[in-house]
Formats: sequence, structure tokens, C-alpha cells
Amino acid sequence: MKNQRPSTPSEWLSLLTSCADEADSISTHYFNKQDLTVIEKEDKSPVTQADQEIEQCIRTYILDKFPEVGVIGEEFESCDISTPIKLIIDPIDGTSNFIRKIPIYGTLLAIEVNKEIIAGLVSNGTTKERWDAALKQGARYNNEPINVSSVDNIKESQAFFGSLFGREARGNSQQLISLLSHTKRQRGIGDFLIHTWVASGYGEFGIDFNLQPWDIAPLGIIVSEAGGTVTQVDGSPFSIYNGSILSSNGLFHDNIVQLYKY
Repeated sequence: MKNQRPSTPSEWLSLLTSCADEADSISTHYFNKQDLTVIEKEDKSPVTQADQEIEQCIRTYILDKFPEVGVIGEEFESCDISTPIKLIIDPIDGTSNFIRKIPIYGTLLAIEVNKEIIAGLVSNGTTKERWDAALKQGARYNNEPINVSSVDNIKESQAFFGSLFGREARGNSQQLISLLSHTKRQRGIGDFLIHTWVASGYGEFGIDFNLQPWDIAPLGIIVSEAGGTVTQVDGSPFSIYNGSILSSNGLFHDNIVQLYKY
């Protein structure tokens, strides 16, 4: 019997939830192993058996049900970006944390239909944290609604970013430091957490650069459905294919853009 493909954002999110449950089981198994095998990819980034097993599991889960759905993923061959319906997956965002047994990592999942992300989810099986959103349905943290903060000026803001130095440093470090100097508090937490924390109201903006589609696919919809604003760092419309993301509570977004530029 043919599977009935999801037709609404909420139905797609339900499917992503099932995928995340499978991913969490695998990630927690490997996170607790003492002899985790780590391989260095051509770009010098690390990959583990957990990354590969999670992505393969979810690809199989989706494609067995809906073979017409394309997949863009970090660890295996991706479909053409023109494919009308796509699953986008980062099996473990924060692999370096995962390897060091730092429980700040997540499986990132999103569904794109006709060039629009309509459902997104981030899940961490170790800490039992999950952020998700479906188009026009709001954003949630562990099934409870979340909203961005109400701080309305950069001088009172808390900012999130990635690395300032080393292999993972991105963007123009001097411009970034200059921007951060205008804020009240700064935390270099990196990866997905930059933006899920903005969505949860823990800080006012997050900024990151040089990213792949799977690094940010669910983050824009989670922030925007929480009431925030998401653009490229230069203020242009957000796209998961353009490599940068500036998320904020939306109350002084243009000011952030200008301060980073100058």
C-alpha cells in the first residue's frame, strides 16, 4: 500500500519528529561510547560513525516511504537543489563537541517545499532538548511555545556567535569584535545553539558565516516562528543556500547589520 505523503507543515513536522526519535537513539548510544571512531574529512572537519549512521538511517526512513523526496545531507550525496520537495539533514551539528563528550550537539532536520522551508527541527538526545517549528504554527521547545526576547536596544543585548580564532573562525573577526563591543554580554557558543537560544529569548541576536544548507536549514523557521527576524548577515533576505545567518528578536535588526558592516 502506498504511503500518503504529508501535505501540511504540521504533518511534515510530525514526520521529522519520528526521524528525530531515531536519530536521538543512535546519537545517545555513540555519545556514551568510550571508543568512538573519528575520521578527518577532506576539509579537515571531523566525522564519526554516529554522523554517518544517523544520516543513513533517516535517508532510508524517508525514502522507503516517499522515494520522490530529495535529500540534501552533510555526509552523503545530495540531490539537485531544484528538487521540489527536499529533506535537509545535518546528522550531528557540533561534531567536535560530540567527540569531546560536550553535550552541545543536535540533529538538524528540515523540509523544503518549492524553495520554502515549511518545517524544521533540532534535537539533542543526550540533554533531551528539542526545538521545532511548522510554518504559521509557532515555534516550540520541548513541545512548549517559545518567543524571542523583548530587549529593544543593542546596549542591553546579549549576543551569540561562534569562534573568533582557529579553523572554525568565520567572517571578518575585526568587524565581529567591533559589533560585539556594542553589546552588554557575549557568548561564543557556536553551531545551532546560537539561533535556538535567540528563538527561546535567551539572547537578542546570533550571527554566523560560511555555512552549508544543512547547518542552518531548520534555524530560520524556528526563529521566525518564535517572532524573530532572520536575514543574511548583510541584511539581504535569508536563504539556506547563501551561507550566512543573522537571527534576532527583530527589535534592532537593522542596527546590527549596520554595525557589522562598519
